[in-house]
Order: sequence, then C-alpha cells, then structure tokens
Amino acid sequence: MRKSNKEAAETRRAIVTAAADYIRRTGIAGASLSDVMAAAGLTHGGFYKHFRNREQLIAEALVAAGRSSAEMLREVRAKKGRNAALERYLSREHRDAATPTCPMAALGSEAARSSGEARAAAVVVIEQMIDELAEDQSSEEARAEAMVDYATMIGAMTLARIVSGTTLSEEILERARKRLAVCGLFPERQVS
Repeated sequence: MRKSNKEAAETRRAIVTAAADYIRRTGIAGASLSDVMAAAGLTHGGFYKHFRNREQLIAEALVAAGRSSAEMLREVRAKKGRNAALERYLSREHRDAATPTCPMAALGSEAARSSGEARAAAVVVIEQMIDELAEDQSSEEARAEAMVDYATMIGAMTLARIVSGTTLSEEILERARKRLAVCGLFPERQVS
C-alpha cells in the first residue's frame, strides 16, 4: 500500500531531522545511510524513495541543522536579549552537548572538504547565521561585524570542544563572550 503525500513528506522530514542530529554527533563521514535510517526508525531500503543519494540527504540535513541553530539564537534573543543568545551559544551546555546546536562548529572542517551539494548547503547555513546576527540587514558594516562575530563564535566553540574538560576550555568561552561584548555584538552586557 502506498503512502499518502502527507505521510511521505512526514517520513522525509523525519529522515532529514535524524540525519541533522546524527551528522552533528558523528560527523559527515561517520554518517552511513543505514545508521541515519535506523536513527529515523526506518530501514535502509526506503531511503531512495525520498532522496537521490547520500549527498542530497547530507545537504538537506546541514540546512535543517543550520535553521535549528538560527532559530535558537532568534528565540533566545527575542525572549531574553542578545546577551542571552551569546551566553547560550558560548555556554558549557552547548559545548558539552552530544548533539551540538551549531552545525558549523560541529562540522566546519568536514563541510569545507565536502563537494557539491553539501558544500553549497554549508554556504546557505553560514549566510543564514550571518543574517541572523546582523542587526541591520541593509548595512554593510553590520553584515561585516556579523561575519567576524560568527567566526569568533564558531572558532571559540570549536576550540572549547577540542580542549573540553580543561580550564583552557572555560577560558576560551569566557574570553570570546567578553570580546563579543566589547566589540559590539552584545553591547548591553557589562564587561568587567
């Protein structure tokens, strides 16, 4: 019996969501189709009913993970302000999470080595995050600052994850939070 279009769309969404979580935990190279489909509660056999190939799934998973990260920043900023969004991103919880929120902090070097659709998807994610951080979407200066701020956030999170469990990790996160506050992304934060 064939699935309805609605059921097929829901299954596809479940696969993409599972893949987004899986690649952030294991990396792109470590995500086999069988493992991703199992994480979605499905068998490998149904994969090609929804996707051309693994590359298409990885690209869609990267975009979904990026959307999730941007939404997190947007929601925290709307409820608690920009400083709270910074604190959430550069937090111990984000660093220590089995599934990091930000796909670029988790997968940046792999995305850089990817080709085709996956790399194009990484560009979409980066653009989306820069746009989310830019205070004035029409200002070149705001966009430039958002680029530097996002690079600082990714770099700090990546380094803090590498040296997790050390005092250096905590220091990296705190120094990045202070630097971003001083440079203007989160100016309402009082820096000591």
